[in-house]
Amino acid sequence: MTRAWILLVCLALMWGTSFAAMSQALAGFDPLGLTAARLVLASGVLLVLACVMRVGFPLTQAWWQYAGIALLGNSVPFGLIAWGQLSVSSAVAGAIMGTMPIVTAAIAMGFGIDRLSSRQWAGLAVGFVGLLVLARGQSQFSGTLLGAVAVFAAVVCYALSTIIAKKGPDKDSIRAGFATTVVAALISTLAWAWGGHSLPAISDASWWYILYLGVFPSALAMVCYFTVVRIAGPVFLSQVNYMVPVMAFGIGAVFLREPIFTELPLAIGLILAGLFLASRVVRR
Repeated sequence: MTRAWILLVCLALMWGTSFAAMSQALAGFDPLGLTAARLVLASGVLLVLACVMRVGFPLTQAWWQYAGIALLGNSVPFGLIAWGQLSVSSAVAGAIMGTMPIVTAAIAMGFGIDRLSSRQWAGLAVGFVGLLVLARGQSQFSGTLLGAVAVFAAVVCYALSTIIAKKGPDKDSIRAGFATTVVAALISTLAWAWGGHSLPAISDASWWYILYLGVFPSALAMVCYFTVVRIAGPVFLSQVNYMVPVMAFGIGAVFLREPIFTELPLAIGLILAGLFLASRVVRR
């Protein structure tokens, strides 16, 4: 489980900075263009990694896994979050993403994949309370209800994609990540070509944020994602969404000089307590 926790923290660091990067990238991109650009770039990075590691061609019997995660774990939620952030702050978007552990647990139980103990349910509940305290201290709710609903819809998509990843036949994280991202890039590029706006000039500063989003929260995070869901399960992976807001606010305070609010110690304490309670191995 040590390896799973290390990868989980890496995911939290990458995903915790993605909301701020997306809000900056939206200054030059529309949501469809942003989603397509980051996924095309991520596909190129994973192609190089797959060739270097010689993981072989994608498995033909895993086509449903690739297509399902491409749609529900990349194209659709990336677009929904980007669109939602046109009217909802990155802090609020990150807070809404924190509902994923409970959503994933409910779906996993419905599919008969994971069965949680009462201690684990208590941990998820405590972590969620900590998340609410964190969101309340960070900012008052701002933006439209429709934007918030779009971000929550992305949460449901992510939860469903973890179930597919757990049940899928491809056990190689790099190969699965590459095949999935290529399919997602194709879907998103077609969507952008159909209804998106023109891309900004290559000299536009928003391209730097696309570069970051493509390499880290998309390409490298995809490899970590498949690895964690294989070795620890979808419910364990979903706990990263309790860590993401803490990482995001911590990075903002250290590097962006954002103010630290009084509720922060209590929120972090509740979230860490929730992670401790919910991190026990689930019964199969």
